[in-house]
Amino acid sequence: MTLSTAEFFALGCAAIWAVNALVLRNLAHQIPPATINAVRCGAAGVIFLLCLPLTDSLSSLVLVPWTEWGLLLLSLTAGLVIGDTLYLVSLREIGVSRAMPLSGTFPLSTLLFERLLLGTPLQPSLLLGCLLVGLGVVLLALDRTPTTTPSAAPTRLLRGVLCALAASLLWGLAVTLLKPALTHLTMVQANAARMPMVAVLLYLFVMRPTGQSVRQLSRRAWILLIGSGVSGMGLGAFMFLTALSQIGPAKAVTLTSVSPVFGVVLAVLFLHEKVGPRALAGAACCLAGVYAVL
Repeated sequence: MTLSTAEFFALGCAAIWAVNALVLRNLAHQIPPATINAVRCGAAGVIFLLCLPLTDSLSSLVLVPWTEWGLLLLSLTAGLVIGDTLYLVSLREIGVSRAMPLSGTFPLSTLLFERLLLGTPLQPSLLLGCLLVGLGVVLLALDRTPTTTPSAAPTRLLRGVLCALAASLLWGLAVTLLKPALTHLTMVQANAARMPMVAVLLYLFVMRPTGQSVRQLSRRAWILLIGSGVSGMGLGAFMFLTALSQIGPAKAVTLTSVSPVFGVVLAVLFLHEKVGPRALAGAACCLAGVYAVL
């Protein structure tokens, strides 16, 4: 089995995101998620903007149709502003142990939208891979959450379930829309536009309304967030968009969704965490899904 460059980029992106998750693990308990992502995207955006005149002609941006800029903005709005918000609501209403497995259907929703919107033929091997990776992510999520979950009122339970599933659908839609949005954009151009837009949207719609600020961040936090932004949102996003443009949204998402497997390995090696049977079964499902896709 020989990996193509795009497939290698997708798996490499998953590994980079896993390392970033490990690095940011403690900060996530001290700093709001919106602030973390805004700083990371801002740092990555600066790098891409600096690289922009060195790699591509700025005049070529004028040739990009407005429809593609619109698709790029729509993708960011659907995935970040609405999708992430609904996911946070589901976490509040039904807890991590229920919300994470439901949102773990993300590869399947991407496959669905790729078929409906882009007319991509449905490949049985890709469908099998999506199902296996989705199941693996669910098992990994269940292994790393408490076995008992506080009971929720029926209305809260329904609202939480619907929000988690809606988030999964919106994430799938957002990734699928990126495919046609990248028709006339290079990866550097796309990320030079995406990352600053993400940072601005997070500030306007999440940070400012809730009173979040970057002024309270320590020097150590700044260093970790900027480093994580350059590697995860910079190099990782570049590799992800490259994979997406070459092998399609569903396959790229399925391969990058194995990031929790890398996360488990890193947690065992560096944090000496114990691995339960669900995690082992989840990792096996993810690896089998990757094999089916490749």
